[in-house]
Amino acid sequence: MSTGPIAQERRGHSAPVSSTADNARICARGAEKGRGYCGRKTTAAKATSDWAAVVCTDCEAARRADLAEEGERR
Repeated sequence: MSTGPIAQERRGHSAPVSSTADNARICARGAEKGRGYCGRKTTAAKATSDWAAVVCTDCEAARRADLAEEGERR
């Protein structure tokens, strides 16, 4: 891959990946069995219904998006 000015410009505008690693995450329970709120597969030991205990950036981002959408509807 080129490291020229076009590639540098693209990298400058890309958002950093901030997903939590599988071995470190604790997801919020989702509506679907075996899935976290973020939609990733999870086990019962790695899922919780207490949002204060959630350690999954994807679940937190999904919740923020849902709350923002709910606020826009009002």
